[in-house]
Amino acid sequence: MGDQQAGEVVAPWETEDGQRWLEALNPWGQAMRLIHGTLQLETKQHPQEIRAAAALVVMFCRDNLWPTRDENQIDRVLELAARQLTSIKQLYEIKARSNPKMMTNRNYRNLLVSIDQEVRILEARMSDPKPPMPNEAPASWGDIWV
Repeated sequence: MGDQQAGEVVAPWETEDGQRWLEALNPWGQAMRLIHGTLQLETKQHPQEIRAAAALVVMFCRDNLWPTRDENQIDRVLELAARQLTSIKQLYEIKARSNPKMMTNRNYRNLLVSIDQEVRILEARMSDPKPPMPNEAPASWGDIWV
């Protein structure tokens, strides 16, 4: 347990050995490239794929979990994910204006709240100093966060 103090509880990705392993994991790098490529897709044509990729960014944006220590690279992906989520939210809002019944749908409202929460998490990760990650999952995520 090389770099861990006796009795100290840390996340697996916070140890030096865990970080080295993640950096060396080739499928991890492939997943990051897939996520980044998906985030560059057209939001009107691929909103669900982009949301899925952005959700992985939200989960992986914890300190020391992203497979690089290059903060500029991390911030670029975080910014792209936040921008694309905001664009997707705008698409849903435009759609709801043409169908006012959507506004009363609880799932629709939860979706908008969830997207707002996801964007806030991404923006918080880009801030300096970085606040702790929230304990609550975005509204539409269920129990996956805990």
